[in-house]
Amino acid sequence: MARKKIREYDSKRLLKQHLKRLASIDLQLCSAQVTQSTDFTELVNKEPWLSSMKLVVKPDMLFGKRGKSGLVSLNLDLAEVAEFVKKCFGMEVFIIEIGSFCWFPICTALKFEPFVPHDQEYYLSIVSERLGCSISFSECGGIEIEDNWEKVKTIFLPTEKPMTSEACAPLIATLPLEVGDLGYASELGNYAEYSGAPNEEEVLQYARVVLDV
Repeated sequence: MARKKIREYDSKRLLKQHLKRLASIDLQLCSAQVTQSTDFTELVNKEPWLSSMKLVVKPDMLFGKRGKSGLVSLNLDLAEVAEFVKKCFGMEVFIIEIGSFCWFPICTALKFEPFVPHDQEYYLSIVSERLGCSISFSECGGIEIEDNWEKVKTIFLPTEKPMTSEACAPLIATLPLEVGDLGYASELGNYAEYSGAPNEEEVLQYARVVLDV
């Protein structure tokens, strides 16, 4: 089954949204994302906590080792964040992994979160699979996680309901909304079916309606 990475900002947004929907748990997560088209004034009006606390800022570009690569800045006020963002946009990023390397020509997205002093970080990963979810956890997280994979504990939670057509229908129905929330609505296409043995003229008229949508 194909896997698709999503940005850290989107993963936390979805986690917060669906924990509240499914379990009535209101996670107190503050997170904001900026791109080169972001208006800082509008962002602060939407997320007023940005101007009232110290912040952490880092690229949100689907690669790791950001801390070890000097791409994470801590304990900044909003003015310092703006300067860091300005420096990062357009930056060429070269990440060396074990046995391979990743090349990101341009840094195009960064995320902000409140700066919280702490002595320990944890690692949490949720991978959605066809038959359930693999949840991994470790008490050794943060920038050292790549060196401590042997300490990661993983459990598999199977899907509660069998994946019948009836069970899949509501999931498929909301999929376009999720795609739109991630900013890819323009990439969606139209799909439709016409059953009941229509004749050629009916199919032609139906196709015209679908293409006009």
